[in-house]
Amino acid sequence: MFSSDHYVPVIKWKRGERTAIEHLSSTARNRITPLLEIQPVPYDHKTGNFTKTIDDHLSNIGKDLNNCWKSKDPVFVDADTIYDNVDFEDDNLTSGQHPLEFIIDSIENEGNQAIPVTGTARDASYQAAVYNVVQKYQRGICIRIYEEQLDDINQLESEINDLLSFAHINKSDADIVIDFEQINPSKEQAIYSQIINTLIQFPDINAWRTLTVCATSIPKTYSKIIKKFSSGTVPRAEWNIYSKIVKTNLIRKPSFGDYTITNPDFVNLEPWLLTKIISSLKYTCDTDFWVHRGDLTGNGFSCMKNICSTVVSDPRFSGQNFSFGDSYIYSCANGGTTGNLESWVVAGINHHLTKVSDDLANLPLTSKTGSPQTLVPQP
Repeated sequence: MFSSDHYVPVIKWKRGERTAIEHLSSTARNRITPLLEIQPVPYDHKTGNFTKTIDDHLSNIGKDLNNCWKSKDPVFVDADTIYDNVDFEDDNLTSGQHPLEFIIDSIENEGNQAIPVTGTARDASYQAAVYNVVQKYQRGICIRIYEEQLDDINQLESEINDLLSFAHINKSDADIVIDFEQINPSKEQAIYSQIINTLIQFPDINAWRTLTVCATSIPKTYSKIIKKFSSGTVPRAEWNIYSKIVKTNLIRKPSFGDYTITNPDFVNLEPWLLTKIISSLKYTCDTDFWVHRGDLTGNGFSCMKNICSTVVSDPRFSGQNFSFGDSYIYSCANGGTTGNLESWVVAGINHHLTKVSDDLANLPLTSKTGSPQTLVPQP
């Protein structure tokens, strides 16, 4: 379906993320296969109740994707994240249909293609829904594997084979995503070695339809590393690691995945905390995330003008015509709107998606300093 120069961003299915995708250029969109994480039903902390039924929460998902994706290429869909809020107990829609099956149907009915994401530890009802959509649409499956499962490759292989047997599909119809979630940039070399070992030992590595390694260095909070009214950088360890991986002599090089400029964890903020959120801009550079933090206290988003002016005047700025996000930043720096929380999510993610897809298209696949590194499994 795609090769190692392709990009698989994990996208939290929220309005800001959808808008960021909607404003991608056709060139960037063609280089991307998003892995959509369907978000939990909204929760009202004041009343202690969920604000929607699961039916209402999912009702427009097919149309929303059609409006923002603007492509006939498939997307990966992970519906397990609906239950990241453990208080939510409605397993199925009122019709009795499983959420995953409803979501895939909704997307397919709008003329788009969706590949269900599953894993070896998903519950029986989820796997049954996977089976149903696989048989109905014949698009195969995406198997999401987490770091802790890599400790015993033999057991993992057995579990994957059981899953394939249950779904009645071959490895050639299965996509593999090895997801390390949040990684510590200070352990970049150790994580690189771990990924290399995994790829060397992974069963039948050439048999899978696609193979992606995913991770992010984005922390859950910046409060301990970057103070208000200041800026700083966070290493893009996941990109730095991947840039080294593609220069090795692995028999199969993986595609690259990340969590854009977000942290993998589900955040369920109480309303009063929303007024405490710091305005910010996360700007993806070659090897770092350049993070600017302002303040909302009594000043709205007026601080974003100075932040954007700083970015635009810096050599790290990609230029106003690089992406929709860059154009928005340039406009703010030159007297345009200072936006709101969502608009800066849109600008940051749109720039990030464009930059990563562009970088992948131009990333050298071999070392510039001689033969590729020889790899052997490490104990």
